[in-house]
Formats: sequence, structure tokens, C-alpha cells
Amino acid sequence: MQIKLDNVGIVKNSSIDINGLTVITGANNSGKSTVGKAAYALVRSVENYEFKAMIDRFDYAVSHLKEIPNFFPINVKTALKSLSKSDPTLKPVFVDTMLFREFEVSEIDNFLLAFKQSLMLLNFEKIKESGGLFWELLENKSYTSEKFESDKEKSLAFIDEIIRKINDDPDLENYINEAVRTQLDIEFSGQVAPVKDPTSKVSIEITSNDQRCMHVVLQEGGYPEGFRKVLDRKPYSNVFYIDDPFVVEDDYQFSKIALSAQQTRSFINSNVILRHRDELRYHLNNLQDVNVWGKVQALAKFKQISDRMNAVLPGTFVSENKAKFYKGDDGAKLDISNLATGAKMFSILKMLIMSGDITERTLLILDEPECHLHPDWQNKFAEIVVLLVKEIGCHVLLTTHSQNFLLALDAMSRIHKIKDRSNFYQAVKSGNSVVNYVDVSQNLKPIYADFVKGFSEMKNLYDSIVNL
Repeated sequence: MQIKLDNVGIVKNSSIDINGLTVITGANNSGKSTVGKAAYALVRSVENYEFKAMIDRFDYAVSHLKEIPNFFPINVKTALKSLSKSDPTLKPVFVDTMLFREFEVSEIDNFLLAFKQSLMLLNFEKIKESGGLFWELLENKSYTSEKFESDKEKSLAFIDEIIRKINDDPDLENYINEAVRTQLDIEFSGQVAPVKDPTSKVSIEITSNDQRCMHVVLQEGGYPEGFRKVLDRKPYSNVFYIDDPFVVEDDYQFSKIALSAQQTRSFINSNVILRHRDELRYHLNNLQDVNVWGKVQALAKFKQISDRMNAVLPGTFVSENKAKFYKGDDGAKLDISNLATGAKMFSILKMLIMSGDITERTLLILDEPECHLHPDWQNKFAEIVVLLVKEIGCHVLLTTHSQNFLLALDAMSRIHKIKDRSNFYQAVKSGNSVVNYVDVSQNLKPIYADFVKGFSEMKNLYDSIVNL
């Protein structure tokens, strides 16, 4: 796969090959993370998009169905509640909207038609009979059968409008446009275009085997263009972006807090669209248990990865009372928040591997994963990353500041014979603060020269002080 960026942040007209292992280096504030954010946003926004759309349609319809009782005065609402207790079609709307939780999302279209039919059959006299004493106490003499029929017609028209809105985008073109735009805005905090030229045209293109998979063009925050018809060529089925080892320790309640905080009236369900860090946190808190057979198969298939991982982190992870623990070989349980920070980075990978989430169609984005690792663990982590490419076949996009880590990645890619699937880039900033990614795969000397510059300066300074 190749991703091309133009006017994305400070990155100008650059291409990156992501085919196996891709490593990007460069100084601070040189746009190394930009390609990861862009790739994540595009892949994530169309990941299982058909199912996400079904969820959003369902949530949109249910949230609006909850407004139906408000078309009627309080005595009619009370009577409708009493009448609906024995009617499985009316009950979720007029009695207990929590019943919608028992529905399959695919059932919403049939439910809307059935609910509309049941509502049409209601008549004023039947409503009065169901109202009982409460009706008599609150009866409004001016509220007649004609007024009830008028309110009912308004509610039926409202249902028709719900049906129209959840079916007016059958190809999901507008839905995907909004999903991509929203995911990009979230990842870049609304600043996808260059800060110095926010009205410039942004272009992000993903190709695979010389065929375009997605092409996003944005200008002044406008909608993406030109990729809906080629989504059948999606190069990846899922994506993970890891840049914070502490996400593994967060409380399980995060999901409720984060999702409720992002509630909007948008047709796009914000519950589905989260920043990469929040999405990973949510995912780790909701991992599905793999059965024994699945674990045996995973261990057999990924033996080298498992052996290397267990050399650093030999235990397993267990959940008890909504808390996560690391269980060592000796049976002792350590709250995962008390693990060493470097061990948390290994933990995230181990959880994703053992849950079966990393496959040959996974894009794994690692932003400076070596930051909390001792050089010895950097070497071990580098080998595991290389083995993920070799044994599982996933694709890894990685940024680093570490000379040691880069050397380990280069060496391990040769030892495990994936050098032909390894790409190395250097982010180079020009005089006008624009960044280009330069392919240095055939000669890493420019990267090492850049890394050693800071050390050489301090070494010269140190020598000059010591030799005084």
C-alpha cells in the first residue's frame, strides 16, 4: 500500500510505502506522526462501515421515536402508556424505551412499519377507556376526537420522516463522507490543512497494487471526494494506533464516560467515532475472550512471537471485579497499573495478539514505542515487531527517535529475512517549514548522521569542559 499526502499539516507532496515494516525518523516537530494519523483516520473511518451505519441508523431512529409521546397531551400519553403495556409494538415507545436494547439493529425498518400501523389503528374512544381515573382528573374538554386524529397524523408524518431519513443514503456515500471528515477532524483537532494556509486543498490518497483505494480531497473543511466506488479494494480490515502505554491501565468505566461526553445530534453516531487513543482504550477494555482452542492455535502459529514475548512478559492478563491484573508464572496478581511503563507497551501488543485482533490485514501504527524502553528491551521489542510482519503478515508503520531502536529494527529485518518488505524514511524540513518524506531504505547513513549529531555536540562540549 502507498499513502500520498499533500498539504496535510506541514507535510507537502510526499508518498510513503507501507508494505510490511515502514519506519519514519526525523527531528521533533517534523511531521513524523502526520502520516500515521492520516492513515489511521482513513482506514478506521471505513472499518466495518456497513455495520457502523446499521448501528447509527438504529440509534437515530430510536432517539427520534422517543419524541413520539410528546405529540400528545399528558392525559393521552398516560392512557397510551396503559394501553401499550400489552402491545409489543407500542410498548417500546410509550412504556419502556429500554426495550430497544433487546432489538437487533437490523430490525428497525420492520419495527417502524409495524409501529406506524399500530398507531394508525388507535382511536380516541379506546384511548379514553384506557385512561381511567387519571383521564377524568386531567380531561381537557376542548380535546376532542378530531384533535386526537390531528395529533396522530402529525406523529405519523414524523415517523415517515424518520423512515425517509434513514433510507435516503442507500449507497452510504454521504455517511462515509461524513465519517471520514469527522475522523480526520478528530485526529487532527480540526487542523488537517496547514495552519498557515487553512484554506488550501488537502489531498490524501491510498493506493494498493497501483489501484486507488481511497482518495480524500478537502478544502475549507469540505466533504471528501472521489473514493466511495473503490472501497471494495480496502487494503486493511482494521487498524490500531499505539502511542500511549498508559491506555492499558485505564478504568473500564472510561467507555461510558467518553461516549456520553461525545453525544451529539449528528446522524453520525459519535459513539463510534473516537480519537485513536480513546478507541484503543475502549477496545482493550472490551476484548473478547478467546477460547482454549483458539489460544492453542494462536500459540502454535505465532510460536516465535510468543517465545520472545514471554521472555519479557511471561504471565497472562485476567479481569476481576472490573479491574485488570497481570498474573505471573508464580500465580501472583499485580494490578496492571503497577506494571513498569515499558512492560505496559509489551502488554498492549500481547493482548491484541492473543485476542486475535492482529491479522494479515491489520495496519499497526506505533508512534515512538521505544520511549519507555531500556536499550535491551528496545532490541526485544524490535524483534517482536519484525516477527509480527514475518509470522502474522500484518503491516507496521512506526516512528522513532532512537538510534539503538533503528539499528535493532534494521538488524532484525535482515536476520528474519523481511528486508525486502522494510522501508525507511526520513522527515526532512525545508526552509519554508514544509516537510517531505525522503526514502532512505537503501542507505540509512543520513538517519544515523542526524541521530549522532546531538551526541557529538554534547561529547565535544563535555571534552572541552573536562580538558580545562
